[in-house]
Amino acid sequence: MQATEPLITRRTALGHAVNGVGALTLTSLLQKDLFAQPGIDARAAQFAPRAKRVIYLWMSGGPSQIDTFDPKPDINKLANEKPNVTEAPFKFREHGQSGTVVSELLPHIAEHVDDLCVIRSMQGDTNTHEHAQTFTFTGVAQNKSPVPTLGNWVVYGLGCESKNLPALVSLGEMNPSPAEPYFLPAWTAGVMLRNKDKQKPGQEEPVVPNLNNTWLTREQQRRQLDLIQRLNRAHLQNRTTDDRLNARIDSFERAFRMQVEAADAFDISGETETTKAAYGLGQAETAEYAERCMIARRLAERDVRFIVVPFSRPPKSQALARMFGWDSHEQNNELTPILCKRHDQPIAALLADLKQRGMLEDTLVVWGGEFGRTAGSRVGKRGREHNCKGYTMFLSGGGVKGGYTHGETGPTANGVVRDKVHVHDLNATILHLLGLDHEKLTYRAGGKHVRLTDVYGNVVTELFA
Repeated sequence: MQATEPLITRRTALGHAVNGVGALTLTSLLQKDLFAQPGIDARAAQFAPRAKRVIYLWMSGGPSQIDTFDPKPDINKLANEKPNVTEAPFKFREHGQSGTVVSELLPHIAEHVDDLCVIRSMQGDTNTHEHAQTFTFTGVAQNKSPVPTLGNWVVYGLGCESKNLPALVSLGEMNPSPAEPYFLPAWTAGVMLRNKDKQKPGQEEPVVPNLNNTWLTREQQRRQLDLIQRLNRAHLQNRTTDDRLNARIDSFERAFRMQVEAADAFDISGETETTKAAYGLGQAETAEYAERCMIARRLAERDVRFIVVPFSRPPKSQALARMFGWDSHEQNNELTPILCKRHDQPIAALLADLKQRGMLEDTLVVWGGEFGRTAGSRVGKRGREHNCKGYTMFLSGGGVKGGYTHGETGPTANGVVRDKVHVHDLNATILHLLGLDHEKLTYRAGGKHVRLTDVYGNVVTELFA
């Protein structure tokens, strides 16, 4: 699919604007009929999707695969012989009918291994956090010329199913941000919410700030909206190909409707006590990520296309957590259990909840970070360094093979020895599962046709059910 210029035309239905939710990044909030325009709809040239939506569980910092999903028993022997090798003390055992091996640090996720497609042979191109994170989501390691994220590309290819919610949401801050689509059309932008740990002490801010207008009634907002829209239409007369103006105009109407729909989507008070307990909402360690995972499921129910759930940072009292979360250069064997406990139960509950509701089969869940860890550390027997040459991620639902482990790394996870899955391959596979051909999903920018996977990427069909 190639689009040389924005082809969004003025529609007679455009007639409304809103004042009161403008602080949100709402240029993405377009009505789904925008995506039926010729030259924009990527679906026509592609194939039947296995998944309708993605929930991306983003573990920033690089989780240690050695201590979670890829056991390396030889490391303990090496730790007795070499001063810079960190022991791997955590026990692994087989689980489920598939016999998938999981660490004792993830007992809840281990109960769902028959729904997991574990990729032990991931490989990236860089060991620098910022560049590796950017590379994972955009296919470009350097961020001097920012480019759209995977989520922006998905929205561009498939559009928005919900009339009242954005197609792309990050339930917390992350880098790269999906809120700016760069050269893609403005309507592919996402909404990135603020982390609760960034709030001022004693100040409880809403999950979605400025959602409700507290000084105008809805009837007054409606009249105001109609007036602003008439002015917008007049301004648009000679700007029929102004993508950003069209996007902003249409965002106002959706924003008006969001005051009801989003308030409900982000309100977990109506969830049963059993569900809250299953996610770990009442526990200090798991409460934050439990809330994020519950909201992710609620957004998925409401047809939000792509949902990112960034990791949950431990409190300052647990100073082991570095800036990048799972970044265990020092004290790996203390930090990794802390972070596993914060995420294990909520993730397991999300998988169970999606499956119980019949949603897992068409929801692709992705877990992982920008790279993994090495066997040892330059600071001695304390931590693990960055390792983009052989690490682990897992997929679940959305048409992938459950109870399956793909690929293999060497005896110290120092490289892939079988069935490598490069970051470009993973992104090509995710797009394929959504019904998009990564080679055809292109956009004309900078004098060339650009795509998420550049000139690389192979769909890993071995992962498919």
